[in-house]
Amino acid sequence: MGFPSCPSSTTVAARARKRKVSDALDNRKWVSDIKGALTVTVLTEYIHLWELLSTVVLQQDVEDSHVWQFSTCGQYTTRSAYKALFIGAVQFKPWERIWKSWAPGKCKFFMWTVAHKRCWTADWLARKGLPHPATYPLCDQTQETVDHLLASCVFARQMWFTMLQKFGLQVLAPDLDDEIFEDWWANASASVAGQSKRD
Repeated sequence: MGFPSCPSSTTVAARARKRKVSDALDNRKWVSDIKGALTVTVLTEYIHLWELLSTVVLQQDVEDSHVWQFSTCGQYTTRSAYKALFIGAVQFKPWERIWKSWAPGKCKFFMWTVAHKRCWTADWLARKGLPHPATYPLCDQTQETVDHLLASCVFARQMWFTMLQKFGLQVLAPDLDDEIFEDWWANASASVAGQSKRD
């Protein structure tokens, strides 16, 4: 069982650092080990900790042991500690396709701005309160967005078809169902990677 950390703005008495878990739980000695300011936050966390520990039943003949919750074996490793640093972090999926490609730097930079939707398209200009056309000037069908510009516009689909046809990959060109550029790009990249592994 994992125990929460000490309540906010508190310190643990030096004697408590040398205690075993069983000693601290015996007659609730851990209560006297917590020192510090009694704020509403501290009291709330204190009560929460009390409730958690009230259900703990110790096995007298079993020695205390440290269990590292971030690895399947319960043992600490530097690898598991490093991975634990990124728990809850937002993963940016296309980074590897962008930065590990053989493309020139300016192409990688452009794709990075595309992935973050930072291109100066009409929808981006509208969010900034800047002048922008009501529809995409090339096709005059819908608002200009990165996804429309690179995947869903009829002219974009034709451009991809023509370019990919030169490599015999025209089947990968975006079709009517491909409205999000990132989704189409990920699927097309996976298809090419799958074909290269089979060849």
